[in-house]
Amino acid sequence: MQKGNFTPELIAPCGMNCGICKSYLAYSRGIPKEKGKVSHCPGCLPRNKNCVIKRGCKKLRRNEIKSCYECDIMPCENLDRLDRRYRRRYGMSMVENLREIKEKGMEKFLESQEEKYRCPECGDVVSVHDGKCYACELNKRS
Repeated sequence: MQKGNFTPELIAPCGMNCGICKSYLAYSRGIPKEKGKVSHCPGCLPRNKNCVIKRGCKKLRRNEIKSCYECDIMPCENLDRLDRRYRRRYGMSMVENLREIKEKGMEKFLESQEEKYRCPECGDVVSVHDGKCYACELNKRS
């Protein structure tokens, strides 16, 4: 498994682990972009873009907090909406991720993510979005 997928730098303020995102996995594995199928993203923090959550949050924009778990009103309306969508579509909760980080610390959170998203075939990473391991897929294409 690539350790680079489970680092604090890939945990977005909203609690998304970019290391399990299909766009990040395609980007980091060098899989060619396919319009409508595979997009590329190096992660929210590495690309330093204003995500939907950050755009709607004065505390994040002003750098008063670095993560939503530091906020006294977490989850806000925007985070709650995003979290509900991810729970429904992908069975993953950003709010639960943030609570785990706050309660157990980043290192324990990353260890649990690594265990949860490990590919049973090759030991690499399985995407939360489509359940695919891009390392196995890449190897099958060769």
